[in-house]
Amino acid sequence: MGTHLNRARAHFGTDTRGMLDGGRHALLHTRTLEFDELRPYVPGDDVRDIDWKASARSASVLIKRFVSENHHKVLLVADAGRNMLAVTPERERKCDVALHILGAIGLITLGRADQIGMVYGDARGSLRVRQSRGENHIESMLTGYHGHVGRHGSSDILCQLTYVATHYRHPLVIVVVSDEPEADNRLDEALARLTARHDVMWAMVADHPAAGVSDGGYDVATGRPVLGSAATDPRVVAAYQRAEQRRLARLTEMLARRGIPHATVSGSAGVRRAVGEMTRVWSRAG
Repeated sequence: MGTHLNRARAHFGTDTRGMLDGGRHALLHTRTLEFDELRPYVPGDDVRDIDWKASARSASVLIKRFVSENHHKVLLVADAGRNMLAVTPERERKCDVALHILGAIGLITLGRADQIGMVYGDARGSLRVRQSRGENHIESMLTGYHGHVGRHGSSDILCQLTYVATHYRHPLVIVVVSDEPEADNRLDEALARLTARHDVMWAMVADHPAAGVSDGGYDVATGRPVLGSAATDPRVVAAYQRAEQRRLARLTEMLARRGIPHATVSGSAGVRRAVGEMTRVWSRAG
């Protein structure tokens, strides 16, 4: 297993059972070799599934049933702009935490034979990786993201969401990985387009708060101070904290209204909890 997948596995673990089961859009319905039960034959059943020995002992023709699986086409949509160079509350770079989340989703798809692709970029545009399967494919995607993130334009996840809404017509399971975006009308319109066709989940990597930092924090995209010299003024800090709470409440309400399971990740240690919680909500909703 490659470097990035191994790092993701170190934080996420190896048990992916039950994750990404269900959902609205099961794109390929197959069966495993795991026997489930016998049932009476009905017209239209595959005659190859008849259990002749069991039928001979019974008064009717019996069919073998097998455990079924639903396979999906998964699309990772990731912010690779400069915002992802900022640090989280756990003092990790956001892009490193994002890589572990992306890798965790990749690990889940490996155990399910799902196809997985990726769209990532910044305000200048989006890069697309076509869907495929396997460790080498996933490691290549993660390597591409790692080499691009933070090196070019500013962050604007709306750019990537709009690209996906425009270019991907067939139903997908979409997992968005970014920081916490601004909940404005443009974002709401993009989410309306996406959720009309696709299943969407969103993992958000938290920012380290500017309040409580001696210099008031800096915006990594612009280099400008967030609070600056006012960081020592309790009234300014309190007003900033209230504004942040309102902003996050608007975002949470928007995602809930659009039926988008979401989780906020403060550091790599929380990746398994967040991904597990997000996928469980999605599976129940499907």
